[in-house]
Amino acid sequence: MAYLQTVRHRIMRQRPEQLFPGVKTIISLAWPYQLSKLIDQNSAAKALIAGYTTGVDYHLVLPAKLEQLKNFIKILLDQKINGQAFTDSAPILEREIASRAGLGWIGKNSCLISPDIGSAFLLAELFIDYALQPDQPFSHDRCGSCHRCIDACPTGCIQNDRTIDSSRCISYLTIENKGLIPEDLAPLLGKWLFGCDICQTVCPWNKTKNEAPNQSGAPSMSEEEVKNILILSEEEFTNRFKHSALFRAKRKGFQRNALVWLGNNGKSEISAFIENFVHQTTDPDLISSAIWAIKKLNPK
Repeated sequence: MAYLQTVRHRIMRQRPEQLFPGVKTIISLAWPYQLSKLIDQNSAAKALIAGYTTGVDYHLVLPAKLEQLKNFIKILLDQKINGQAFTDSAPILEREIASRAGLGWIGKNSCLISPDIGSAFLLAELFIDYALQPDQPFSHDRCGSCHRCIDACPTGCIQNDRTIDSSRCISYLTIENKGLIPEDLAPLLGKWLFGCDICQTVCPWNKTKNEAPNQSGAPSMSEEEVKNILILSEEEFTNRFKHSALFRAKRKGFQRNALVWLGNNGKSEISAFIENFVHQTTDPDLISSAIWAIKKLNPK
């Protein structure tokens, strides 16, 4: 993402005091969630959604939890403590900080992996102006010779140097990407509608299901629900998803994802429904995505 490469953001990542002047301690926290279950590509149509999206958007949940933690520390130490909470909302080297705090190591899939709970968790940070005794950094790389995540990635976005080619990552393409999904990559999305959990699901460290405090089961949608995304007005979309992490893609992004999903998983009869959508929208990217889906459903 280009905005993260600006000089201002690079300086902030290197100097936490730029984000919170007077910071003396960074407390790193992990908030577990359950991963989506991978399903056979030949099974009944079902749209997969990244597990972290279940329940209320974590951006709305975690700040309050961090505020509770700050107040607990103030009472425990009987000190006046100022703090600032961050939940994926600032240019912070979250995984590096978490690893230095002893939570785990950065795996080959670039996720932070805890030996206790795997990698299915969200990171959050509490910056405070009080010096606490630091934990020992996590210094062991436990990926070993395993390369399941690299082999399993449909688009080949995981590099051997533990970096991600975001331009090929399904999560990036369906969430942060505001334009078209490239035609050479669109078929590789398979059953994924929003995000992707593949590189985590195949990881041996995620064999044990997490106890997720804000989640009841992994999310998914039926084919009918995916079709309904295309007929939602802006107001209807906002009312339905404003408290969900799915709102991140915005209506246009979600409709684009729905068109690609229908092209990959629907039957030719859906073409008429998609053609009707083309007549209802004026957005060139959505029209292009719809045309791609129709061609995919009706190969010559």
